[in-house]
Amino acid sequence: MKQWGIYIAAAIAIVLVAVVAMHPSYRQHRLMTQLQCAPSAEEKARLIQEIIDLGPASACDILVQFAQHDPTVAIDTLHVVGLISDTTSGDVYKVGDGVAGSFRIGDPVHKFQEVQLLRSTEQVAHFVLQERKGLATPRYSTFRFKYDGGAGAQIFDDVRPDNITRWKDEGIWPF
Repeated sequence: MKQWGIYIAAAIAIVLVAVVAMHPSYRQHRLMTQLQCAPSAEEKARLIQEIIDLGPASACDILVQFAQHDPTVAIDTLHVVGLISDTTSGDVYKVGDGVAGSFRIGDPVHKFQEVQLLRSTEQVAHFVLQERKGLATPRYSTFRFKYDGGAGAQIFDDVRPDNITRWKDEGIWPF
């Protein structure tokens, strides 16, 4: 009879461990630990997408904290989307709630060292990407997710000097 009690207690313990391990917040924490050690931008993008997929609302706070310490990552909490720049290949990864993929701007000479969220409204999530260091004059590009009742167009443009002046006047220029 005592032996059955031991088996039942062991089964209950196994079930409890499995339930805790499968809980989204525990899994997000575990993935966040992996993200902090991610060896590549592609791996960061995969882990960030997985964290978002587990729970978009709870993912935002931890991902914004991560992005504050990693200049190649920017997250928009309003739309739960983000960009991750690969400074070696020139790829930029899109992640988010219902958004995933990567793109390359022109040839691989465009390598962005920093990505920042410029502004976010109901209609647009607007990011600014700064090209790698070593250029006499820094060059910037923008990437916009436009929303019209759902995920819509994605637009990539160069930043002109008058844009920078206007954004500085508005107090939103991140660089």
